[in-house]
Amino acid sequence: MKIKVGIIGTGFGAKVHAPIMNSHPGFEVVSIASVSRGRMDTIKQETGIANVYDNWQDMLEKEELDLVSIVSAPKLHHEMVVKAYESGVHVLCEKPMSFDAEEAKEMIAARDNAKKLGWINFEFRFLPARQKIKEIISSGVLGEIMHVSYSTSMAGYERSISSKRGWLGQKEQAGGMLGAIGSHMFDSLLWWTEGEVESVSGQLTTQVPEFIDENGEKEIRTADDAFQVMGTFVGGGTFSVSFTSAVRHAEGWKLEIHGTEGTLVMSHDNKVLVGIGSNPLEPVELISDLETPEEISSIAASYYNAFYRSIDQMYKEIATNEINLSLPLFEDGQQVQIILDAIRQSHEEGRRVKIG
Repeated sequence: MKIKVGIIGTGFGAKVHAPIMNSHPGFEVVSIASVSRGRMDTIKQETGIANVYDNWQDMLEKEELDLVSIVSAPKLHHEMVVKAYESGVHVLCEKPMSFDAEEAKEMIAARDNAKKLGWINFEFRFLPARQKIKEIISSGVLGEIMHVSYSTSMAGYERSISSKRGWLGQKEQAGGMLGAIGSHMFDSLLWWTEGEVESVSGQLTTQVPEFIDENGEKEIRTADDAFQVMGTFVGGGTFSVSFTSAVRHAEGWKLEIHGTEGTLVMSHDNKVLVGIGSNPLEPVELISDLETPEEISSIAASYYNAFYRSIDQMYKEIATNEINLSLPLFEDGQQVQIILDAIRQSHEEGRRVKIG
């Protein structure tokens, strides 16, 4: 069974979604639509996709699709998801799910009305290290979770002072790194612990607030490029989550999970250490990474290990009704969106915000 895919978005959609989906024997990307980029002939040459549209609504109306992958600015997700379901297809939506939690609720209703499937692209759940973390916490060997510290940094200072951020730098377009990276982090946090967040206290920072190009044109950035969040879980336990991108040197991903019976440490999304009781931290074995096909570009290759595993499970659910509980559903996207909304409220009002 071949699942016919249409992609909305010729940036990340063309560079990552299209080639990895086409590398899977069960998917065929038959069309792609630009949101605002144009470059139709170039996209056709770069992707090899025959049907390229400059209007995503035209694609939904004219193409016979099974699945639509929505890879646009988050501000546009709501309208695109609703329209896609009205056309009778399954939907994969990029993160963050929506502009706010109310939009996420309406997107779930659209899915239910269409009686179709819907996933949010929290593909990093399928990295071997994150799968192992889920397995270890679920086994109960760490005991009751007392505190989680989760942080990452990216050396993006040079890029931030030398190029535009576009919609990613605009708050009104649902830009910012809380949505781009924080959504992944909070999804993993909820998925690993199976917990609910009770309250958050957040701080959002724009460390490089403007950029001036060689022609003197100024880009004012209103969205965050760094964030720090502290919070509590329902029933006990605390967490801290932080990210920064406008720095020259970065240490990457770092996770510490402290339980009553043991400790887990993850670094760089590829190394996991566990210590139970008074025993020292010891590395645990992870499943091997997938071998990336030679035709996959370097950009797509960095996502291949997680994204291919994710869409493989999507294919099994569509084709054979085989359900993988790690697949992130719209409800997971909504729960993350509720947390992101609360963090933004906390920052704006300068106070701790209770959820629910």
